[in-house]
Amino acid sequence: MKIKMGLVVLVSLLAAGCTQEATLKERAWASMVPATNAQVGQIKQSTTPNIDVAYKMTNKKVIFYRSLKEFGKKSGESAYYATERYETFGATNKYVTTKGTFYHMVTYETGDFEGVHGPETMANYSDFTDIGYVKASDVKQIKTMHNIKTYKHKRPVYVADPDIHRIWNKPPNTVHYTYISGVFDRLAAEQLYATKEITRYNGAHYVFLERANGQKLGWTFKTPKTVIAGKYRDPGKQFLAPKKHETMKKKVQSHRSTGNRVTTNESLSMPQRAYISRDKQHHIAKVLVTGMDNRISKVNFHKGQATKLTVYTYRRKPWQTITSPKKLRTHYQAAHVFLETDQARVNFHSMKSPKLVTVITYGYDGMATTTVYRSGRVTFNTHKYKHIMSYPLSQFNFK
Repeated sequence: MKIKMGLVVLVSLLAAGCTQEATLKERAWASMVPATNAQVGQIKQSTTPNIDVAYKMTNKKVIFYRSLKEFGKKSGESAYYATERYETFGATNKYVTTKGTFYHMVTYETGDFEGVHGPETMANYSDFTDIGYVKASDVKQIKTMHNIKTYKHKRPVYVADPDIHRIWNKPPNTVHYTYISGVFDRLAAEQLYATKEITRYNGAHYVFLERANGQKLGWTFKTPKTVIAGKYRDPGKQFLAPKKHETMKKKVQSHRSTGNRVTTNESLSMPQRAYISRDKQHHIAKVLVTGMDNRISKVNFHKGQATKLTVYTYRRKPWQTITSPKKLRTHYQAAHVFLETDQARVNFHSMKSPKLVTVITYGYDGMATTTVYRSGRVTFNTHKYKHIMSYPLSQFNFK
């Protein structure tokens, strides 16, 4: 009899424990489930979708609401088709209710210069733009990338203008958060390779870049304004091409001299380069300089006097050729009339000066100079303008 009573008590305790556990689970579920109203109904299931699955609105009457409890109420409206028509969305929550399916949406965001470590360095990474709740029937899934392909063979490319486009973790707006992971400042004088290509939903093409050693870099906009298809050639060898009895020396700005800072408009950390070609009498015959923006300026000399200036485009094509004796005695500034781009100024010094020529790059965030002396000595300087926001190059440098 005592054994039976013990079993009854044990069963009762187990039943009570199970009931209590079930009650706790119900309370926990209830605390997690957002409040709803009659238009939404009771929530039957809640899941967390892949936020990188993209959505667009399906009609011009779409309304987003701040919460499920306020859904359908005028006072609860948070956004409309007219205000969000160009946005791409990701779902953070999916609710299946007795009245249908609803999504909690955020807009896709494009970050800033966040570096190779990405948003882990940013305190506001999780602060996605909360757009609100919407009916599932008011949005549809879209593909943000098409024609994703890996090249059978790596395609050689090299940097043209390092300032126009940067290196991204993913093509912009193709996943819920994209950001600039790298810059071309220290990549302009080496061979790069494109290994993959995608077409973004708006038709823009992006390529994935690697270094010659196989190091992965990231995605950049496919345009010859940024990267040129083909083998990298040292500009001194390409444009000076020393003949027999001629010599050529190359000088490169030290990394420390650049300041090792990254800004949004310039390539301040790109080392400038100077090439000095001497004739068989050991006189300086040609000087070639690649400025802070990777543009080439070449000056021909005769007996210490400039006779010709050639300024090249970022694609290494002759852009402006100056032979005017008057301009070659003072200075010449190469600038685009209708394009917002860096300007290259070449100062020609007096025959009495120990300086031969100075090439200056004027940018929006800073300026850089390369001065070549008649003795063959070269000095470099990079100057960042005051009150310009900058970031440490180490955050973007591919080591």
